[in-house]
Parts: sequence; C-alpha cells; structure tokens
Amino acid sequence: MRVEELVEEFAAGLADDPDTSPRTAEFYAADLREFARFLAERGVVEAREIRVGHVMEFRNHLLEGRRKRFTVYRKDAAVRRFLDWVRTSTEAGLELDPIEPVHQPLDQQIVFLEDEEVRQLLSFPLNRREDLRDAVVIRLMLETGVTVGEIRALLRSDVDLEAAQVRLGGPGSHLAPRTRRISPETVRVIERYLESRDDDTPELIVGRAARPVATSKALQNALWKRCEQVGMWRVSPMNLRHTFAVRLLRRGATLNELREAMGVRDTTNIGVYRKFV
Repeated sequence: MRVEELVEEFAAGLADDPDTSPRTAEFYAADLREFARFLAERGVVEAREIRVGHVMEFRNHLLEGRRKRFTVYRKDAAVRRFLDWVRTSTEAGLELDPIEPVHQPLDQQIVFLEDEEVRQLLSFPLNRREDLRDAVVIRLMLETGVTVGEIRALLRSDVDLEAAQVRLGGPGSHLAPRTRRISPETVRVIERYLESRDDDTPELIVGRAARPVATSKALQNALWKRCEQVGMWRVSPMNLRHTFAVRLLRRGATLNELREAMGVRDTTNIGVYRKFV
C-alpha cells in the first residue's frame, strides 16, 4: 500500500474524529504529506518499506532545518500516530513499532512552553468528563504552578470559584501554603467539570469510579495522552511548573514574589529562570 494513499485515508479519518480538534487534524495532514514527500525523495513509496531509520532521519532533517521545537515534536508525533494506525488498522504489512524510535529531548535545560504551545496543549475538545478533568489539571498547573502531589491532594473546598482562587500547600505538602488566582476561563472549566460529576468524593481531581487519583504517574500519563492528541511533544508536569515560573517573571514579578507563588523556601534554585525573561 502506497504511503501517500494511506496518508490521505488517515487524514480523512482524523477530520471525522470527535477527539481530534480540527486544527490538529489540519496540521497532521500537512505534516504527514511532508513525511510522504520526504520518503519518496529517498525511494520509499510503499508503507512496508518504512524503517526506524527513516523516522529518525526525518526528525534530524527537521532539526537541521532549524524548525521551532514544538513544530518538530508535533510533526514527529503525527508520524508516530500515523505509523501506529498503519501497523494496527491496515494490511500494509508495516512491522515497525512507531514507539521504538527514542523520543529524544531537544535540549537538556529547563523546558517551558511558549504561548503558542500552551494554546496547542489546551486545544483538545472538551466532550467528556475526563476531558474536562484533564483540562482542569493542565490549567491549574499553568496558572498556579501547583505540583502533581499538591493537585492530587486538592479538595473541592480548596477552590473558591466565586473569588476565582485556589488554596495550595495544605497539610502534608512540603511547599508553603499559598493562595493563587485563576482565570475566568479556568473557573468555567472547573464549573463544567464539577457539574459533570455525580459523586460526593471531596477531592477535586478524581480517577475512575470517582476515586482519588492514586499515583502521580496517573496524572503524568493523562497529560501525555493529551500531548499525543494535539500533536505535541511529551510535556511533563515539571515543564508546566517551569512555564508558570517563566510567565510570572515575564509579567514583572520579582524573585521573592516568584518564591512565594511557587511555595519554595528560598530563591537559590529559582534564580535560573531569570535568563528566560
């Protein structure tokens, strides 16, 4: 089966997928057509001929072209999602596991999201309860710098929707108590999430069967699922905390104000964020 034909079939399916935003579907289609042209230039026209080396070579080709980091990761995610579909849902004879190529970070320094990346991360449709839950988690991390451990311990009573604020650093947290403002849009998403629930569990964020989220890994995996859904690199909760810190400094906050906002005891470890302002 020819790569270019499979790309068009996959793109058509994405356009009709309720869990894929129209913007993501459009970007993925363009990314995969670029991948098909890249393969054709190297004599690869049949899907069964694709190898791990081609995936890695395409990524390196993008990096050498000095594409933006989030653009490279989006294209890479599009290729891996496409190849997984080819392998599991067609008779193209592709044996390559698209997860096999190591998803290498493009830098080893503090990684945070620029505004366009934030918009992309939050672009997944909010059709179901779990969509709303994950949107609440991501928005709170971006707007308050809350850690995974703190967000698992958050109670409904810690959120004051009328005052548009949330209390963080409660009992058991290694971070200092603090209160952070949240945006009107985040208030609306939290309201929708709570309205969608029919349980009395006191925790703000719950998993299956309305039970408290048992592990931080569960929230990490949920975040990665959203990254895959919108075509992003695998953003971690720490990346979102870094994003919160950089955005706060860019709005004019001092290091002491950042220290209080993040709940840390001193400014020794947060001075590094200044180089991004």
